[in-house]
Amino acid sequence: MSEALQILNEVAATGAGALALIVARRGSAPRGVGAMLLLRRDGSCCGTVGGGSLEQQVVASLGQLQQDGHGVVRSFQLLPEQDGMPCGGSLTLLLVRLSPDVVPVFTAAAAGLEAGRGCNLLVVLRDNGQACWSVDQPAGDALHCYSIPLQPAPGLLICGAGHIAQALAPMAITAGFKVSVLDDRAELLDSGRFAAPVKTVLVTGFNDCLVCQQITPATSVLIVTYGHRHDRVVLEQALASAAGYIGMVGSKRKREELFNQLRATGVSDANLERVHCPVGLVIGAETPAEIAVSILAELIAFRRSKG
Repeated sequence: MSEALQILNEVAATGAGALALIVARRGSAPRGVGAMLLLRRDGSCCGTVGGGSLEQQVVASLGQLQQDGHGVVRSFQLLPEQDGMPCGGSLTLLLVRLSPDVVPVFTAAAAGLEAGRGCNLLVVLRDNGQACWSVDQPAGDALHCYSIPLQPAPGLLICGAGHIAQALAPMAITAGFKVSVLDDRAELLDSGRFAAPVKTVLVTGFNDCLVCQQITPATSVLIVTYGHRHDRVVLEQALASAAGYIGMVGSKRKREELFNQLRATGVSDANLERVHCPVGLVIGAETPAEIAVSILAELIAFRRSKG
């Protein structure tokens, strides 16, 4: 579950606590617009707006908010001599003490993300400090209106349930991906290897295994099956889809052999350039866990380059 969705669900369940939202960023800063932190009533936190002394100040400011439903806007300069952070940029945050009135709005936003739909969480700050929340439509006239873009967790389809998938899936969940693992070996898809919220899909074979999967430009397809023949049929399906990222485990020699076979069937070089093979950042990885780290790093780099 993504950090944003976790916070939305918590607020939808309780309508309590205080929320910090980054609404503007200038220069270098650890987090961007939309990052949020929830200060629960028990003093614990969910999410982060950048850590360090910045976050300490944000949490302290949230704790000082007195009136439910009211908010303030505050800017933070990330300078070593001022805040002990050498980033050099600045952040503007909206700090709001929540009230039960926000529950329907956060419930709707959370439901949209869980269904795979992006939305804009809008908060209007009136001249009396009252914060009014809505999804996609501004809630009346206001002194300030802030739009927080929320995107669903990007999908990761792992084709093959072997050692690499078993190491990668839980890490990818932690990094905010919505993970599905596809394989035709039922014994590899049990809960002992893949715990919720990883989704497991038992297929009758890898032919047409992606047909029933919802694949968009935000989807990543990783091919880690147990045979070159399976790799090829999955790769052909991935190349015919809208997948934004396609990765395949294999050597450079395997890549060239497979690519030449696909060229002979009419697949263009431009389409083949979408494929990351050998997959993962070059970090000298050898074990399944190390390979999983290198793949996840490449997935994150690709995801952030598109943001």
